[in-house]
Amino acid sequence: MFIKQFLSFLLFLSISLSNYSVGQTVSLQDQNNTIGICSGANPHNGSTSSFKLSDLNGALNGGDYYVFHIDLAATW
Repeated sequence: MFIKQFLSFLLFLSISLSNYSVGQTVSLQDQNNTIGICSGANPHNGSTSSFKLSDLNGALNGGDYYVFHIDLAATW
């Protein structure tokens, strides 16, 4: 019984603390976070060291619009 309650609590906690839900727009603050690139290159400027989501936003990068899909998965 304790394990079932504990798992229910963890599920509730993980859902209530999530930043984004399906269909939401990524904020400009989050778009400007710089992320290191481990493999590949930034499709907008060819950089192999860093990447920002704002590089793909045509309203912020000079008019080059990109379509992309963000897939978030947890394996715990």
